[in-house]
Amino acid sequence: MEKICVIIPCYNEAQRLEVDVFREFVKREGRFDFCFVNDGSQDNTSEVLQRVVELEPERFLLVDNADNRGKAEAVRCGMLYVDSLNRYTVVGYLDADLATPLEDLYLLADEMDRKPEVGMAMGARLKRLGANVQRKAYRHYLGRGFATVVSMLFQLPVYDSQCGAKLMKSELIPVGFGEKFNSGWLFDVELLLRVRKEHADYDRIIHEVPLNTWIEKGDSRIKFKHLLKMPKELFHIYCRYM
Repeated sequence: MEKICVIIPCYNEAQRLEVDVFREFVKREGRFDFCFVNDGSQDNTSEVLQRVVELEPERFLLVDNADNRGKAEAVRCGMLYVDSLNRYTVVGYLDADLATPLEDLYLLADEMDRKPEVGMAMGARLKRLGANVQRKAYRHYLGRGFATVVSMLFQLPVYDSQCGAKLMKSELIPVGFGEKFNSGWLFDVELLLRVRKEHADYDRIIHEVPLNTWIEKGDSRIKFKHLLKMPKELFHIYCRYM
């Protein structure tokens, strides 16, 4: 089984980062390692992460950015750093709040194991029978509206581009993360468009996988001002890739 490293972007996470959950997971699961990226936090996140890495130096990595660069650049820094180590054939990213629990990483990994043609497996927050997907109604409808706009605007048949749980083969990292993103919050859309540009069969190598669990956390990093910027950012992305 291929080793996988998962990027965890962190900004002011000192109080809510569930360190014990990560440690317990790597102790029972030898396939997944984690790379924490401190994105210029203003609290003591850097010190917390340094202690975490000291506790599990073989399983945890750290990228410590002195300045705040935004989630897109934090993920990008982590992806490029892990790729430079040449240790992992599959790399991904996951939100630090664990709205997607670590156990659901198995779903994405299994999709790639069972289907060798899959180069990227994306989590999808699909509320359905047998799944525990908890999301405020207004955020659900905003998400569905955004997904519809993205699908129509970019002719991209994606259900949930913004889910923060993704795995991909390392050969896609230069394609997806080689250049800085135009958008700090909509970089997932750019990532898909970059892969599509390089791979005509993108809909064969990118698969969406419904998550078993996704529970919205109260301290969302997306603020109302970010929502106001999204139309402009979508316009810039459209001009860049279409």
